[in-house]
Amino acid sequence: MMSKVFPNFLPVLLSAFIFTLTNPFVSWCAEPVSITAQVDISQPTLGDIVTYSITVTHDPDIVLHMPEYVIPEGLEKVEHGRGNPKKINKQTTQEFWLKLRVDKIGPVILPSIPVVFDAPDTNKQIVRGKIMSSEVSFEVQSLLQLEENASDIKDIKPIASIKAPWTHYIWKALAVLCLVALGYWLWKKWRNKSTPKTKPDFVLTAEEKAMKELSELQSREWMKLGRISDHFFELSEIFRRYLENRYDFPAQEWTTEEITTHFKNFSGLNETQKLQTRTLLVEIDKVKFAKAKAHDDPIDSVIRFIKEASPVLVLPDQTTPTQVSPVTESPGRS
Repeated sequence: MMSKVFPNFLPVLLSAFIFTLTNPFVSWCAEPVSITAQVDISQPTLGDIVTYSITVTHDPDIVLHMPEYVIPEGLEKVEHGRGNPKKINKQTTQEFWLKLRVDKIGPVILPSIPVVFDAPDTNKQIVRGKIMSSEVSFEVQSLLQLEENASDIKDIKPIASIKAPWTHYIWKALAVLCLVALGYWLWKKWRNKSTPKTKPDFVLTAEEKAMKELSELQSREWMKLGRISDHFFELSEIFRRYLENRYDFPAQEWTTEEITTHFKNFSGLNETQKLQTRTLLVEIDKVKFAKAKAHDDPIDSVIRFIKEASPVLVLPDQTTPTQVSPVTESPGRS
């Protein structure tokens, strides 16, 4: 009887079931939060970038937190982030992704990652929960294994020991030394050229040296500049140095009284010259030590004394002695 009333009941029931499954407006009872994990490359090679993604589907009132990744050995973190949430069947789908660089050959296991979330309980109080992703494994392939014919690829040879090129280093060092020696020689040559050559003092006679020093003293014109004390000090040194060089006694170290005593029994000077020597020394000492006022400059008297005391030579073709006078320089020349 039923078969007559509903002759096509079974096909109708089957159609209704299929419609219910495929109709997006029909909501089935789903879990409040679920999670999946995967990688985009199942057999990567060295240097590849693998994207590890975690997809969480949850109710709209659940708030997810960024997961804390655990990176195993052989992988290097490149960057991470999260995608835009999508709404599917009154739930929200959120994707978290992590890019990893492969640095090691062999199997790799990404451990289970916890994802923390906040959700309301039955009393509308926010509680914290956690859901774990599943482990994801993949195997890193070697590039040699992927090549069909790798017989021409050979293993790396050990480090070869190379002797140091000591001969090369020695020639370089000699070249540097030659350059240094050449530079020093050129510098010495330039220095000798730039240094004016003067007539050495040891070839001058006592008279010539004294006259040269007196000429230089006159050119300074210290008396006109008011440097009277300096002038008399320098004049005293020149005169005493002349007496020391000319008559061979330490006149620069002796006092005027000691020089006068020495000249009493000295045969190299006549009595007039001895008196002139004592007069000049005393006159110079008065200004030099006693700060007396200088009325005249005794430098002309010193010059006259040196000229008169110059040695006398007798030439072979002459019967009369000839006095040798030193060559004097003009006051303006040094």
